[in-house]
Amino acid sequence: MKKFDSVKSLKIFAAIALAIIVAGAFILGFFGYNRDVRSAAHCEVKVSAEENFGDVNENMTAAAEAAFAEYGLKYVYKETMDDGRAVLYLFKGESSVSDEAVASLQSRLDEAFSSSTVEVTAARYGAEGYADLGEMWWALLAAGILFVVAFFYMALRYKWAAAFAFAITAAGGTALAAMLCALTRVVITPAFLAVMAAAFAFSAVFALYFANVVWEDKKNVANESASAAAIVSGAFREVFLKTLATFVAAVILAAGLLLLAPVGAKYAAVQFIVCLACAAAFTLFGYGGLYAVFAKKNQKK
Repeated sequence: MKKFDSVKSLKIFAAIALAIIVAGAFILGFFGYNRDVRSAAHCEVKVSAEENFGDVNENMTAAAEAAFAEYGLKYVYKETMDDGRAVLYLFKGESSVSDEAVASLQSRLDEAFSSSTVEVTAARYGAEGYADLGEMWWALLAAGILFVVAFFYMALRYKWAAAFAFAITAAGGTALAAMLCALTRVVITPAFLAVMAAAFAFSAVFALYFANVVWEDKKNVANESASAAAIVSGAFREVFLKTLATFVAAVILAAGLLLLAPVGAKYAAVQFIVCLACAAAFTLFGYGGLYAVFAKKNQKK
């Protein structure tokens, strides 16, 4: 069986990745991200009950939606919360749902249920939506610290060629994920930065594993005279299988969110799958070739 050509794959993958990044940047520049309603000015109306009424909940939601229709209000989507005891409706626009509409909804529900049993509350968010609370800048800080630590660990443990290959792989995978989400119009939630940081962490783990496999193969007497490109190509199969297994396991967990979680979490799960796919692809088809190129340059010096 012919060995995988890491350097040739790098050239092909780099061309594809660059095309996606450029196209994504174009879409992002003109249209921005396809942001979830929570990421912009919006209003949330929550209908809560003290207990799960079962089938009677249908009457509760029907009354709520009849009140919304009376005021010409169309919600973007709704989520069932608190073990079925509450329904959350999301509307575009901070002032989209008036106090009068909320009062009307409360009145309708009071007719069907005890006033102490069902409660209607409204929360309004400005132009940045949840941005002040939900964009999770701490995740980027953690990713930055991880990047610095991993870079110098790679340099000390596996030499500078591995460190520089890791740096480009991590940055490239992150850029590819960000632009692919813009290009494919994936719905972006306030958790997007945290999702990107998680994908970056996976990218670091994949690259560290790849570097370790290459390092161990280099110490093999049979590879004493082999080039870096040949060693990387020989290690690819093992790295590919382990990376694929990790990716599939993560996707299965994300698929669970797609099936069981509220709508907002479903969007985050899709973001995670896209970002993780980019991280895995950039590591598999980018790291090895980059390492071979940098190692070859070091040998010439």
